[in-house]
Amino acid sequence: MAEAPYPHEHPHRDAALAEIHARPVDLIDAEARVRRLVFTVDPQSGAMTKTIARFLAFAADLDVSPNEAGARRYVFTTPLRQVTWEFHTEFVTITWRAARHDDTNWPDDIGLDALGEAQLVGAIRVDLIDQDSIPEHLLPGFSLPSLCFISVESGGAQVATDFVPDADKFIRIEFAAGSLSPLRRAIVLRRLLEMETYRTMALLALPLARDVTPGLRALEIELSALIESLSDAETTDQVRQKLDGLVTLSVQAGQISEKLGYRFAAAHAYGTILRSRLEKLRETTLGRGSSLSSFIGNRVEPALSTCAAIERRLEALSTKIARTVSLLDVRIGLDMQIQNKTVLETIAETAKSQFRLQHTVEGLSTIAITYYAIGILGYAVSAPIEVLNWDKTLVMSAAAVPMLIVVWASMRWIRNRKH
Repeated sequence: MAEAPYPHEHPHRDAALAEIHARPVDLIDAEARVRRLVFTVDPQSGAMTKTIARFLAFAADLDVSPNEAGARRYVFTTPLRQVTWEFHTEFVTITWRAARHDDTNWPDDIGLDALGEAQLVGAIRVDLIDQDSIPEHLLPGFSLPSLCFISVESGGAQVATDFVPDADKFIRIEFAAGSLSPLRRAIVLRRLLEMETYRTMALLALPLARDVTPGLRALEIELSALIESLSDAETTDQVRQKLDGLVTLSVQAGQISEKLGYRFAAAHAYGTILRSRLEKLRETTLGRGSSLSSFIGNRVEPALSTCAAIERRLEALSTKIARTVSLLDVRIGLDMQIQNKTVLETIAETAKSQFRLQHTVEGLSTIAITYYAIGILGYAVSAPIEVLNWDKTLVMSAAAVPMLIVVWASMRWIRNRKH
């Protein structure tokens, strides 16, 4: 039996299938040292594409033949390290694993020069220990006030960190995973790396929120003062002046919102991912120090709440401005209607005056035309009157009224025809 023709594929089917394997779990030895660097890329269009191009040029120059495991994930091996580059929406991570005794924090064979103008925002070092618990002699090296000492994977492994950067700005994490299978060890390791990655990325919004707070407060105060002064605006020009002030405030609020929009949205997304990673660790405190969820939550959640509060204040400010602008538009519309009514009443009164004046002029014109018509008639009939021996004064008096009627009727006919 003949096969049916192959159906048309959706243009994004391959991308959807590739996404399933875009972030695979890399199995790792029980004893190793893993480092990750997190770099933000310039937000300008095309910056990430240029970064990828520079990385590929680096890979070609060293002939390391990176293995593309996903759309934006590249893995290659150097004599001492296995390196993974991952390109995200706005940041790049470089993760490499080496022997436990590797002390090189900034190796020259992982392609750091390809980052160009990218800026470092995070650096993590995870030391994997092939034991069931973290050796006691490693704990004094952490800062006790910020120590996080927990068990994960239902007690199958232990994690310790204090989130205090060392001399090279790396956050040190000790991870004793001797009882875990290679797969579970790799999964927990990835969650630890992602936890610190997304914690740092989420907190990038806080300095920006603090920077715009004074300006936002100034706009709120200025808007309140402007609203309070609206009752003092009596003329249309004064109302328009207030409206111009509101437009200026609206533009400034829009600029702040545009500045914060992407950063705050990204922070909320990173916060959601961070909570998910912490939840999946299934941690339990060991009586010394805090848990990761508690320590990070007490710092990240207030920061995200601050960003959310500023978003709400911006939204409330924009709403107040829009509502006040609407009220002023109504006020200006009413003022214009009143002015138009006054103008129309003036025009109507003028028209009435002109109409009365026109009737007066028409009456005077009728009398004047009649006077001149009788005069002309007098000249015209002078000779016949003398021949007939009639009294001229009597004849002219008799003709005056009919002449007046004829002139009045003629002028009325002309006026009606004109209209």
